[in-house]
Amino acid sequence: MSEFPKEKYIDLDNNPYLMGRITIHNVKEEYHAEIDIIHRESHKIFKHIDILYNQMGYEDALISGVQRLRRFLDEAEKKLNK
Repeated sequence: MSEFPKEKYIDLDNNPYLMGRITIHNVKEEYHAEIDIIHRESHKIFKHIDILYNQMGYEDALISGVQRLRRFLDEAEKKLNK
């Protein structure tokens, strides 16, 4: 039996002080992905992005979380470039 929640950290190429974090929670037979941008040193939340509920498996939750983080970062970059 694995221990939950599990965290996956994602480096952000354009910012050495922040990183992405996907936290996967197992609730009964479902998985939830919490997506945040955190401070690299303290791991405190800089920006909460989203929570994705009702994922069918750990990998599905992780992949969906990474995709949601990527979409947020793309949207933020577009706003900066306007």
